[in-house]
Amino acid sequence: MNDQIIFDSEDIVVHFHKGDSDFLVITFIGIGHEESAYTLYFGKPVFRKHDVSCIGITTKKRNWYYSPNMIKALEIIWRYCAGYRKTIAFGLSAGAYAAIKYSMLLKTDVTIALAPQLSIDDRETAVIPEWAALCTPAMRGMGIKREDISGDIFILYDRHHAGDRHVAETILSYTLGRSDTLVGLVNVPSAGHIVYESLKGSQNLMALIETAQSGRPARERQALLARQTRVFRRQNAVNVYNRIRAGFERHPLLTWQLLASRRFAEVRKMDTILNDETVFYRLAALLNNRGYTHQARSLLRAMICYHATGTFLLSSLKDDPFIEGRSIFLDHRGRTLGYSLKRRQFTSSNIVWMEGDAAPVGSIEYDGVVYPTVSYFGKSFFLEKQENIISLRTTPGNLSVVKQGKRGSIRAEDGTFVSIVEDFVSGWARECLSYETFSWVLL
Repeated sequence: MNDQIIFDSEDIVVHFHKGDSDFLVITFIGIGHEESAYTLYFGKPVFRKHDVSCIGITTKKRNWYYSPNMIKALEIIWRYCAGYRKTIAFGLSAGAYAAIKYSMLLKTDVTIALAPQLSIDDRETAVIPEWAALCTPAMRGMGIKREDISGDIFILYDRHHAGDRHVAETILSYTLGRSDTLVGLVNVPSAGHIVYESLKGSQNLMALIETAQSGRPARERQALLARQTRVFRRQNAVNVYNRIRAGFERHPLLTWQLLASRRFAEVRKMDTILNDETVFYRLAALLNNRGYTHQARSLLRAMICYHATGTFLLSSLKDDPFIEGRSIFLDHRGRTLGYSLKRRQFTSSNIVWMEGDAAPVGSIEYDGVVYPTVSYFGKSFFLEKQENIISLRTTPGNLSVVKQGKRGSIRAEDGTFVSIVEDFVSGWARECLSYETFSWVLL
């Protein structure tokens, strides 16, 4: 396959694939792949498939490619760059840092940097503690400097990620008063820090490389990269998932409308989104609390159907005689209030796979009072608080539902309220706080 390791040290490994292209791609993988330094480099299957010449740089340590061995590796890499029409550097996160940091030393023509970091030295810039802890004394002063950058550098990042925006704008500022280099910023909305997850795919990667190495003027390539990323992320499940997570609490109705749209139905790998059930049950509770009862009901039914059959359909709310008219209580985390015969306590878990022997708690209105109930073998039982346990009765017990708009709390005759404690409901409080109320949803 024309693959070989051209440099190996205690921390840096350099791979070379000799392809048939007249341009060379130099890739820097992000952190988290140290154990695969000898077998994996970024883009390996894609560049082998398309027979593109590639140098893949990997690390055995989380050192952000900043070490004396990296300087030695660059000397060897430089020799392999000879004879190619263009060299394109490509990096992700820590790898994007390295791709920019060494752009001057490598004399790369074009750099595509996905969410680069400026430094992990907290003396140079604001750094999250996990990264700052990896900065050894030998790595002090490692940050990207004005004199490090060269060629056309395209930074793909999420503008709403404050840290990544700061890095991108700082590197852009290094070009002031310079004509020898260009930094173009390309916004990838809702991508978060892991930008590549919103763009990945062999065809997408090759399209970015083709744009970068084309003979178009730099600003035209920047505009084309922006158009391409919009297309790539449109049906990407990770991008849609990030948008939902970022906005469902502030905009529950808009989120529901997205889930009900044809666009969402066409998303590939939808399971990536729907398997995070906590988001969608919390969304159902929010919808119900804000008066969007129809939307809350349809979402709950769609999630129940999805987990049972693998089909998610939110566009219509069809009658279902098996659940029609039943009620459930969702807590502030979107988890369902249940009752365990074994524990003789309330529980809090997912409605589809409730923990242990638990069954969902519903409600019945009797003589103008709403009582919490639970059904076993097709029969509904009332609930009774007896000191530290909850027992079942065939007649109304001493627990009732106190309605507060679309929310409700469960109160005992002694004036105490059900209180959620971690993974199960075991407490009783004298005062019912807002997060101890339940969203009362009629299915």
